[in-house]
Amino acid sequence: MLEGMSNIEILKLFAPVIGMQIILMVFCLIKLRNDRVKWFPKWLWAVLIISTGLLGPIVYLLFGRERD
Repeated sequence: MLEGMSNIEILKLFAPVIGMQIILMVFCLIKLRNDRVKWFPKWLWAVLIISTGLLGPIVYLLFGRERD
């Protein structure tokens, strides 16, 4: 699928996904700073959000926050 494409074309193809991932990470880190958390300390949630791509922020939003 990507064989005939140059590196620039591939980057243009994935740029929206990469941008959305970065925005989601920043959003989750801001939420982490302001929210109370479950199961792990905040520093560990920050490491998970940053290091696991899309999975970390989604897991944090679904399971890591204490809801009022």
